[in-house]
Amino acid sequence: MRTLISAVMLAGTLMSAAQAENSATEAALTPLAETFARGFYARDPEMVLSVVHPELSKIGVWQNYRGSGVDITEELPPGTLQVLGRIYNADGRLSVETSTVGVDFFDSDANVGVFQLTADRDWYDFFLGTRINGEWVLVNCAYGGFHLIDNPEREADMAAVSSVVAEYAAAWDTADYERLQATIYPNADRRHVVRGEGREFLQHETLETIQQDIMSSQAAGLSSQVTVFEANRQTAAARIDAADRTEWVLLQRLNGDWKIVNMFWEASVAG
Repeated sequence: MRTLISAVMLAGTLMSAAQAENSATEAALTPLAETFARGFYARDPEMVLSVVHPELSKIGVWQNYRGSGVDITEELPPGTLQVLGRIYNADGRLSVETSTVGVDFFDSDANVGVFQLTADRDWYDFFLGTRINGEWVLVNCAYGGFHLIDNPEREADMAAVSSVVAEYAAAWDTADYERLQATIYPNADRRHVVRGEGREFLQHETLETIQQDIMSSQAAGLSSQVTVFEANRQTAAARIDAADRTEWVLLQRLNGDWKIVNMFWEASVAG
């Protein structure tokens, strides 16, 4: 009986510690989201750039590109954000004093937080932030216009996103690169932070390195679990719990199909 009580107490202690870590992560990332959005409100590009990684992956969709009927991705690297920071609110529609910033977390742990930023009624961002060398920074984003948040087909889209992410996860589990390719946008960004080896840094993975990694994955043959956090009319967010890692993916709907546009992973404790 004493052993059972001790085990329960230990589990409670571990859960409390994890909850404290998650709360600390959310407390650290929330002001970054505020700063990012209000930098646009204030037309202050340095304010915008102060919270993003120099290799931020921020991807949206340009629907019906130039009347072609085709959707293409729209990428906003920090250099483009610097320009947009000066001109985005040129008409003054977003008030520095009264426009709101909403921050709603999908997931968080000691090193990662995934959340939706809602910039008043103007746009939204699905962001992933992480800690690098003790500093929190925003590294991955998928975005769209505010009008796309309300999704009357949410249930169907959640199921469709789950299917795509499960296929991506299964491709890693079965070491099937061609299967993986079918689920991602060709310019998709997959990154992780190299930790515990001196100075930390964000490591970008090319399609070639992904192909090499998937073929040599020690997790091949195991089964991953998928959790879909949200799917609005254009953007979705999900997490993969694999034997060797936890991976967070952001998706966009392109020409009617959901595609993974960026990914971020952390090695599991056992991995």
